[in-house]
Amino acid sequence: MANISDALKAKKYKLLLIIGRPGSGKSKYLNNYSEDKGIPILDLDNILGKKIPDGKDANYVYGFIQGFISTYKPEEILLDKKRILYQENSDIDLLDFLKELSLQKTVITTWNGYTTPDGKLIHVQNAIGKTKEYDLASIDCAYIELK
Repeated sequence: MANISDALKAKKYKLLLIIGRPGSGKSKYLNNYSEDKGIPILDLDNILGKKIPDGKDANYVYGFIQGFISTYKPEEILLDKKRILYQENSDIDLLDFLKELSLQKTVITTWNGYTTPDGKLIHVQNAIGKTKEYDLASIDCAYIELK
C-alpha cells in the first residue's frame, strides 16, 4: 500500500479518494488499510442517524461532524458509508464536505465513481440516481483509482 502521507504532501487538502465503480474493491482497500493501521472505519449513516432532520442543511451536518471529530483521537479518518449525505433534497456537496473535514485531519474515503480521459472526476450517487462532475485538475487532493 502506498505511503498515504507522501501522496498528500503537495496537496492543499489532506484527503485521499479511493475511486472506483461498484465491485472494484474500494471497501476492501479501505478495510485492509484500517486493519494495517488499527484505525476504525467510520459510518456516517450511523453517526448522523438514518436521516438528516427536516429543515437542517449542510451547515448542520458540518457542525455535527466537526463536533464529533474534535474528540476523535486518530489523526486519520476512514470513511466508507456516506449514504445519508445523498438524500434527495440535500444541499451537501460530498467533495466540499470531505475537503472541509480534511482541513482538521487526514481523510481517507471511498468514492463511488470514476475519472474520464478528458480530466473529469465523476461521482455516482446510486441512492438517488444522479451523477456529479468535477474538474480533476482542481480537486487539490490525492486519489487512487481502482479498476
